[in-house]
Amino acid sequence: MRAVILPLLFSAAVPLFAACGETASAPDPISAGSAFETNYAVVAAESHLRFTTTQEGEAFTGEFSDFDADIAFDPAAPETSRVVVRVPLASFEGGSTDRDSTAPSAVWLDARNFPVAMFETDAIRADGGQFVADGTLTLKGRSLPLSFPFTLEETGDRAVMTATVPLDRTRWNIGADPWNTDEHVGREVRLDIRVVADRSKQE
Repeated sequence: MRAVILPLLFSAAVPLFAACGETASAPDPISAGSAFETNYAVVAAESHLRFTTTQEGEAFTGEFSDFDADIAFDPAAPETSRVVVRVPLASFEGGSTDRDSTAPSAVWLDARNFPVAMFETDAIRADGGQFVADGTLTLKGRSLPLSFPFTLEETGDRAVMTATVPLDRTRWNIGADPWNTDEHVGREVRLDIRVVADRSKQE
């Protein structure tokens, strides 16, 4: 295995997100503005950030159609790695006109005031046959800890990262009162993350 890819992320939200795997306190956020040397580029056409939750007891699936990431990852020394993932919340697609029009509102994602969700980590560790990313998810003005396992497969210059992450949306106040219960929209949101990255496409 050579240097690789990201535990995405992501991060990011739905008109119903928040996170699991939390620790006692959030790690110190790293500076998203500071440049660092990356070693992989995301292949957007082959990657996805999807989510599943419920509305009125019925499951539905949506996605964020746009995200990018700066990735510096070495599986031989994961503790030296760093990843920053950005998700424009305007790319939310909830599978219905009503959800798409409601999601950006202040009650849910508040995309006007907080247009980008960000996941940052410089604390990645090996755990058996997979990795765990311990980081910070910043969403709707709140920066809270998020940890999740991910798997990685490499073939030549290409690496594929996959993760399934259950999130509790209320940690970031996604769905403010009276929408902060399971009565109408499920509190748990399950992220389905696939990131394909290519060393040969990195400038």
